[in-house]
Amino acid sequence: MRFATQRIAGVDGCRHGWLIVEAQSDLSKATLTLAPKWHDVNSTARIIAVDMPIGLSSNGVRQCEVEARKLLSRCASRVFKTPPRGALRFAQENWIAANQWSKAQGFGGISKQAWAIRPKIKEIDALITPRDQLRILEAHPELAFARLNGGRALESKHTPEGLKARQEILLRAGFTNFDGWLRDLRGEGAKADDLFDACVLVLTARNHLRGEGKSVPAVEQRDSRGLKMAIAY
Repeated sequence: MRFATQRIAGVDGCRHGWLIVEAQSDLSKATLTLAPKWHDVNSTARIIAVDMPIGLSSNGVRQCEVEARKLLSRCASRVFKTPPRGALRFAQENWIAANQWSKAQGFGGISKQAWAIRPKIKEIDALITPRDQLRILEAHPELAFARLNGGRALESKHTPEGLKARQEILLRAGFTNFDGWLRDLRGEGAKADDLFDACVLVLTARNHLRGEGKSVPAVEQRDSRGLKMAIAY
């Protein structure tokens, strides 16, 4: 696959798959697509920032999440603790068994929110390689928005005030097509907060393309497959 050297993308998981926003220098010309599975995300972007854990710890402790929670301070709970790799062998409907197993191993519990994204974690984990991480970055929208907001976390995206603040930041950045995109997403299993998360990850991808990206942790950590466990913002 030939990559478009200046093309950037932000990807967010949604109910029916993956929401992809791609752009080059002019964000007003950004495009929106949906893919049902991770292997259908056929982006040629040079940098792709995706809101999904990449790299799984054997004991459920990813230092990138520890440091990300510190950055968000009072909103630390917005960074979910990714289940340990061993827990993913349990079926989706067996959250109770997976949670009990994790606790029995001394790894702590698995939240229902983290377990809900288990299928998408498995999709990426099955396909991504350390080499892919040269262009595919794990990112976190809450860190990205906080960076654009002077280091302060925004109000919850589940409130009208939080959604408005996110849209205003993205409009100032150069995105323009929210009305059309939101119409297109009706009935597609994606909401306004999913769209805004994908858009802000485009800005994270652009920062990294320009050499202005930030990430945690300070000391590199890799999993048993050699995947880097880091969160870009």
